[in-house]
Amino acid sequence: MAADTRRRTGGTPEQLRLVMDGGADPAARLPERIAPMTASAGEAPFDDEDYFFEPWWPGARAFAFADEGRLRLQTDHLADPLATFPELQVIGTQLKADGVVLAGTLLVLDDEGRPDADLLRRRLADPAAQGGEAAFVASDLLWVDGQGLTERPFLERHARLGDVLRDGRLCVVTRGLRGEGVTLAAAVAAMGLSAIS
Repeated sequence: MAADTRRRTGGTPEQLRLVMDGGADPAARLPERIAPMTASAGEAPFDDEDYFFEPWWPGARAFAFADEGRLRLQTDHLADPLATFPELQVIGTQLKADGVVLAGTLLVLDDEGRPDADLLRRRLADPAAQGGEAAFVASDLLWVDGQGLTERPFLERHARLGDVLRDGRLCVVTRGLRGEGVTLAAAVAAMGLSAIS
Protein backbone atom coordinates (compact mmCIF):
# COMPACT_ATOMS: atom_id res chain seq x y z
CA MET A 1 0.00 0.00 0.00
CA ALA A 2 1.48 3.35 -1.00
CA ALA A 3 1.56 6.07 1.60
CA ASP A 4 -0.59 9.06 0.82
CA THR A 5 0.81 12.54 1.18
CA ARG A 6 -0.51 15.47 3.14
CA ARG A 7 0.74 18.73 1.74
CA ARG A 8 2.17 21.34 3.99
CA THR A 9 3.74 24.40 2.51
CA GLY A 10 6.54 26.47 3.94
CA GLY A 11 4.42 27.63 6.85
CA THR A 12 3.43 31.12 5.81
CA PRO A 13 1.78 33.41 8.36
CA GLU A 14 -1.56 33.05 6.57
CA GLN A 15 -1.52 29.32 7.31
CA LEU A 16 -0.69 29.66 10.99
CA ARG A 17 -3.40 31.68 12.66
CA LEU A 18 -2.70 32.88 16.18
CA VAL A 19 -5.66 33.32 18.46
CA MET A 20 -5.16 35.62 21.42
CA ASP A 21 -7.66 35.21 24.24
CA GLY A 22 -9.42 38.51 24.87
CA GLY A 23 -8.83 38.12 28.61
CA ALA A 24 -5.13 37.38 28.25
CA ASP A 25 -2.50 39.61 29.79
CA PRO A 26 -1.41 42.01 27.01
CA ALA A 27 2.15 41.87 28.39
CA ALA A 28 2.29 38.08 28.01
CA ARG A 29 5.20 36.87 25.92
CA LEU A 30 3.31 33.95 24.38
CA PRO A 31 -0.12 33.59 22.77
CA GLU A 32 -2.90 32.05 24.82
CA ARG A 33 -3.98 29.63 22.07
CA ILE A 34 -2.92 28.72 18.55
CA ALA A 35 -5.15 27.41 15.77
CA PRO A 36 -3.21 24.71 13.87
CA MET A 37 -2.56 24.62 10.17
CA THR A 38 -4.63 22.00 8.42
CA ALA A 39 -3.21 19.55 5.93
CA SER A 40 -4.91 18.74 2.68
CA ALA A 41 -4.66 15.29 1.13
CA GLY A 42 -2.57 14.94 -1.99
CA GLU A 43 -3.01 12.33 -4.68
CA ALA A 44 0.39 10.66 -4.39
CA PRO A 45 3.84 11.29 -2.93
CA PHE A 46 5.99 13.63 -5.00
CA ASP A 47 9.47 15.15 -5.02
CA ASP A 48 9.87 18.93 -4.85
CA GLU A 49 12.80 20.90 -3.37
CA ASP A 50 10.34 23.52 -2.09
CA TYR A 51 8.82 20.99 0.36
CA PHE A 52 10.03 19.42 3.59
CA PHE A 53 8.46 15.98 4.00
CA GLU A 54 8.07 14.22 7.33
CA PRO A 55 6.16 11.19 8.63
CA TRP A 56 2.50 11.79 9.39
CA TRP A 57 2.13 10.47 12.92
CA PRO A 58 -1.17 8.85 14.04
CA GLY A 59 -1.81 11.26 16.88
CA ALA A 60 -3.43 14.54 17.85
CA ARG A 61 -2.14 17.98 16.88
CA ALA A 62 -0.76 19.70 19.95
CA PHE A 63 1.21 22.74 21.06
CA ALA A 64 3.65 22.94 23.97
CA PHE A 65 4.08 26.34 25.65
CA ALA A 66 7.05 26.79 28.02
CA ASP A 67 7.63 30.06 29.84
CA GLU A 68 9.30 30.91 33.13
CA GLY A 69 9.54 27.28 34.19
CA ARG A 70 5.90 26.47 33.44
CA LEU A 71 4.81 24.03 30.76
CA ARG A 72 1.33 23.89 29.29
CA LEU A 73 -0.06 21.80 26.45
CA GLN A 74 -2.90 22.64 24.07
CA THR A 75 -4.99 20.14 22.11
CA ASP A 76 -8.47 20.41 20.69
CA HIS A 77 -9.49 17.39 22.77
CA LEU A 78 -8.71 18.27 26.40
CA ALA A 79 -8.85 21.35 28.60
CA ASP A 80 -5.73 20.26 30.52
CA PRO A 81 -3.68 17.71 28.55
CA LEU A 82 -0.94 17.56 31.21
CA ALA A 83 -3.44 16.19 33.73
CA THR A 84 -4.12 13.30 31.34
CA PHE A 85 -0.54 12.93 30.11
CA PRO A 86 1.64 13.89 33.10
CA GLU A 87 4.64 12.07 31.63
CA LEU A 88 4.95 14.93 29.12
CA GLN A 89 6.14 17.34 31.83
CA VAL A 90 9.57 16.13 30.72
CA ILE A 91 9.33 18.42 27.66
CA GLY A 92 10.25 21.40 29.83
CA THR A 93 13.51 19.76 30.92
CA GLN A 94 14.59 19.19 27.32
CA LEU A 95 14.35 22.83 26.26
CA LYS A 96 17.49 24.95 26.00
CA ALA A 97 15.50 28.22 25.86
CA ASP A 98 12.50 29.88 27.49
CA GLY A 99 9.45 31.63 26.06
CA VAL A 100 8.99 28.72 23.65
CA VAL A 101 6.02 27.42 21.67
CA LEU A 102 6.40 24.10 19.87
CA ALA A 103 3.96 22.64 17.35
CA GLY A 104 3.80 18.89 17.15
CA THR A 105 1.87 15.68 17.52
CA LEU A 106 0.72 14.01 20.72
CA LEU A 107 1.06 10.22 20.52
CA VAL A 108 0.44 7.27 22.80
CA LEU A 109 2.97 4.47 22.38
CA ASP A 110 2.20 0.78 22.83
CA ASP A 111 4.40 -1.66 24.77
CA GLU A 112 6.76 -1.92 21.80
CA GLY A 113 7.16 1.85 21.41
CA ARG A 114 4.94 2.20 18.34
CA PRO A 115 2.27 4.91 18.02
CA ASP A 116 -1.16 3.42 18.76
CA ALA A 117 -4.15 5.52 17.66
CA ASP A 118 -6.60 3.34 19.64
CA LEU A 119 -4.69 3.88 22.90
CA LEU A 120 -4.62 7.61 22.19
CA ARG A 121 -8.39 7.70 21.57
CA ARG A 122 -9.03 5.81 24.82
CA ARG A 123 -6.91 8.18 26.88
CA LEU A 124 -8.41 11.27 25.23
CA ALA A 125 -11.95 9.97 25.83
CA ASP A 126 -11.29 9.07 29.46
CA PRO A 127 -8.50 11.03 31.18
CA ALA A 128 -8.46 8.42 33.98
CA ALA A 129 -7.76 5.61 31.49
CA GLN A 130 -4.35 4.02 31.58
CA GLY A 131 -2.44 2.25 28.88
CA GLY A 132 0.49 3.18 26.73
CA GLU A 133 2.87 6.03 27.30
CA ALA A 134 2.40 9.52 25.89
CA ALA A 135 5.02 11.05 23.61
CA PHE A 136 5.37 14.35 21.74
CA VAL A 137 6.94 14.70 18.29
CA ALA A 138 7.88 18.36 17.75
CA SER A 139 7.64 19.53 14.15
CA ASP A 140 7.90 23.34 14.31
CA LEU A 141 9.28 26.11 16.52
CA LEU A 142 6.80 29.00 16.62
CA TRP A 143 8.22 31.09 19.47
CA VAL A 144 11.59 31.28 21.22
CA ASP A 145 12.77 33.72 23.88
CA GLY A 146 9.26 35.21 23.81
CA GLN A 147 9.64 36.22 20.14
CA GLY A 148 7.33 34.95 17.40
CA LEU A 149 9.00 33.17 14.49
CA THR A 150 5.97 32.61 12.28
CA GLU A 151 7.18 35.23 9.79
CA ARG A 152 10.36 33.22 9.26
CA PRO A 153 10.54 30.41 6.65
CA PHE A 154 9.63 26.92 7.86
CA LEU A 155 13.05 25.43 7.09
CA GLU A 156 14.72 28.09 9.22
CA ARG A 157 12.31 27.44 12.11
CA HIS A 158 12.83 23.69 11.83
CA ALA A 159 16.61 24.09 11.91
CA ARG A 160 16.33 26.21 15.07
CA LEU A 161 13.98 23.64 16.60
CA GLY A 162 16.86 21.15 16.75
CA ASP A 163 18.97 23.76 18.57
CA VAL A 164 16.25 24.56 21.14
CA LEU A 165 14.91 21.07 21.93
CA ARG A 166 17.11 18.13 22.95
CA ASP A 167 15.72 14.75 21.92
CA GLY A 168 14.63 12.57 24.82
CA ARG A 169 12.75 9.33 25.31
CA LEU A 170 9.24 10.86 25.16
CA CYS A 171 9.86 14.05 23.20
CA VAL A 172 11.78 14.26 19.94
CA VAL A 173 12.21 16.55 16.96
CA THR A 174 10.63 15.04 13.86
CA ARG A 175 12.96 13.89 11.11
CA GLY A 176 12.22 14.37 7.46
CA LEU A 177 13.63 14.99 4.03
CA ARG A 178 13.69 18.12 1.92
CA GLY A 179 12.48 17.50 -1.60
CA GLU A 180 12.30 13.69 -1.38
CA GLY A 181 8.66 12.83 -0.76
CA VAL A 182 8.69 9.60 -2.76
CA THR A 183 11.68 8.25 -0.82
CA LEU A 184 10.18 9.18 2.55
CA ALA A 185 6.76 7.74 1.63
CA ALA A 186 8.39 4.38 0.89
CA ALA A 187 10.34 4.48 4.17
CA VAL A 188 7.31 5.31 6.33
CA ALA A 189 5.21 2.66 4.58
CA ALA A 190 7.92 0.10 5.47
CA MET A 191 7.61 1.26 9.11
CA GLY A 192 3.85 0.65 9.04
CA LEU A 193 2.86 4.34 8.90
CA SER A 194 0.33 5.41 6.31
CA ALA A 195 1.24 8.93 5.23
CA ILE A 196 3.70 11.80 5.02
CA SER A 197 3.10 15.50 5.42
